[in-house]
Amino acid sequence: PSARRARTMCRPTAEMRSKLLAHKMSPLLEIFLNVVLLAATPVFFLISLVHDWLIHSIINNTVIYNVSWEDPRMDQREFNLSDDDHVITIASAGDNVLDYIIEGAKVTAVDFNLCQIAFCELKAIACQELEYEEFWAIFAKSDMALLRRRYQETLRQHLSIKSAEWWDTNVHAIDSFMYCGSSGVAAWWLFRVLFPCIGLGWLRQAMLDGMPAAEIRARLGRQEYGLRSLAWILDKLLLQGGCVFAGVPQRQMQLGMHRPNNLAVVMDRIFFNSDLSFDNYFFAGYILGEYLQHNAPRYLRREHYDAMRANLRAGKLHLFHGTLIDAIEQTTDPITVASLLDHMDWMTERQVHQEITVLLRKMNPTTGRIFWRSFADNVHSPALHWLTPRAVPDHDDRVGMYWSTWISHLKDCPYAFEDRIDTWGERQAGSSMLLTGLKVVTFPFWKRLAGAGNNDHAKDMEAFYSIQKEGYDQFREHLLHARSELMLSVPLKKGGNMTWVDVGGGTARNLEYLPVPVLRAYFKEIVIVDVSKSLLEVAQRRIAEMNLQDFVRVVEHDVTLESVFSRLPEEGTVDLVTMSYSLCMIPSKPLALANASRLVKPRGEGIIAVADFHASGLHDDSLPPMAGWARSVEAMFHRKWFAQDGVFLLEDDTFEVARPALEVVWDRRVRGTVPFIPVLQPHHAVVMLQAAAELLRGAPGRRVRHASAARGASVRLTARPLSPHPHALLPHLPANARLKSLVQDQNRAPAGDVSFRFESRAVPAAQT
Repeated sequence: PSARRARTMCRPTAEMRSKLLAHKMSPLLEIFLNVVLLAATPVFFLISLVHDWLIHSIINNTVIYNVSWEDPRMDQREFNLSDDDHVITIASAGDNVLDYIIEGAKVTAVDFNLCQIAFCELKAIACQELEYEEFWAIFAKSDMALLRRRYQETLRQHLSIKSAEWWDTNVHAIDSFMYCGSSGVAAWWLFRVLFPCIGLGWLRQAMLDGMPAAEIRARLGRQEYGLRSLAWILDKLLLQGGCVFAGVPQRQMQLGMHRPNNLAVVMDRIFFNSDLSFDNYFFAGYILGEYLQHNAPRYLRREHYDAMRANLRAGKLHLFHGTLIDAIEQTTDPITVASLLDHMDWMTERQVHQEITVLLRKMNPTTGRIFWRSFADNVHSPALHWLTPRAVPDHDDRVGMYWSTWISHLKDCPYAFEDRIDTWGERQAGSSMLLTGLKVVTFPFWKRLAGAGNNDHAKDMEAFYSIQKEGYDQFREHLLHARSELMLSVPLKKGGNMTWVDVGGGTARNLEYLPVPVLRAYFKEIVIVDVSKSLLEVAQRRIAEMNLQDFVRVVEHDVTLESVFSRLPEEGTVDLVTMSYSLCMIPSKPLALANASRLVKPRGEGIIAVADFHASGLHDDSLPPMAGWARSVEAMFHRKWFAQDGVFLLEDDTFEVARPALEVVWDRRVRGTVPFIPVLQPHHAVVMLQAAAELLRGAPGRRVRHASAARGASVRLTARPLSPHPHALLPHLPANARLKSLVQDQNRAPAGDVSFRFESRAVPAAQT
């Protein structure tokens, strides 16, 4: 009977959670809220223009993060820290820094914001100079009167000059540690103002009374309209207009804006999958305005205070104001753990690659581990992908704001990281660039005069390129936006001795993205193959200027012909095949990909890397109906426009012919303008395929990258869950996979499997 009662209580809660995650509203309320959203759109647009400027303008002027918003319990489970470890991390509010210090590890805490360094330093000095009761009163209960007295008497003399100067001003300005800084102020408005307005004010007293998690969830389940309204407000209004105050930059937001219910999922994780009263100090602190002894960070617990104090007094903590790269370059002790939080979500692919390259030079190659969180569904940067990371189970993450967590063990990584080049030394004059552009744009109208248009691919390409070969590279620097990213993304194998075939390599411009010493260190043979004699003449000159003739050669040939193999390295021996804006101009793409797959090494060792124009974005299917229709019309126009020059955009099913021998391991798409026509912004894709070692299966602890099926068919997979939150797992499947049915144990038994049934939409099988 008790089990039946429990199931009966679960049904309305489960139904309400489903509506919460789907943003289901009554028709009248939905109309009203959409009118509000429409009215707020101009405000959001203006905020987007100054979003990142606002964040950078407050750096070194105020604290952004008053609490470290990463759950250190997950970190400790993965790190197993000891006295032998050296951790480099972001300082933030210092909570997790001190959590690492408890274990005896040496910690280098870095922050670009001096205010965060001052925040962290005050906690470290207070631990060394104050007794536990005073430390608890100041940092758990925000006893600011005690802090001001002890600051002048004891603490100030031990602070660094810059931190002391900052606290001299701010020790009297801060009234509460829980609600200070930009994120603290945002939390006050959310938890102390908005929550009571929608009927959730009772949560504060319930947590003070120690209400069990089951009772809190049951009561929340009866407040359906309040929670659904809150979820809509958070996702539609605050996510776009308020994240700037929480220190979330636009680049990080864009990693998850294809998901319509980000903060609704966070609410579900926090309210229905965590214990707010006893085991979630992150949200309990904001709701209560203070910490309780049974629900507080480890650095505030009495049982850890002596160990933390001893390790701080032993000089285990080093604070660094500046960039992470600067801190890495100045460190002398080998780093064993790099806990990078979510800061790589803020960075461009080039910045991530540069940081990882510098970091690896100072890390212990056998015990080194790199750990990060992300708002992205999957690994969001090629440099991070080639670290061969493992997804970290996040079922008990008490923050709930990250969609994936990763760790890479350097000893298991087969790839090397070296500096890349992203500069073009010879800038073309405006008149010369305009002339080249006119030749390209007008070619369809007079191509027959140049001998093109006779259904001979090689002759057509030679006619097209012979008139523009001298200005070819300079003009395309402004057109081929994914080429530099392609060359940034291709991996280098430890030990070198690699063979590289550049299909459609033309002028050999791709060689210049790697320093000559790197080319010599990692490649034993490089072949530039193209059908254009004119472009290969430029390539020959470039190879001679770089003095690479001893291992770089050119081949004039059509890569789709069987005879090409007599001119190229032996089949199955090539480590890397690149196609930089050449696949879209090859009439038979399946043949080109098939021949490329014959060239590369088998069993996961060979890689095909493609940069090219693409007809669609990665998340076009997630667009609202009107935006989706407009996108399809735009894609149709792009196809017709580029087809005039014999350029046929890649489609979602282009790479299906390569399966199952090759699997897509990387797919990133960005928009880029066409020179002189800024309104024309096609998608550019960087796609990498790797020779499959074996067919991927839903094994425990491993994410499924692709599930293949015929169009319109169903896919069924059963795997040990990485997370008990079903909606946390959905984004890790291809964008066009949609949940058809879900059976999950409501009690979330750790040993229970979760069965998902997905049904594809009318899309190519490659996206199913």
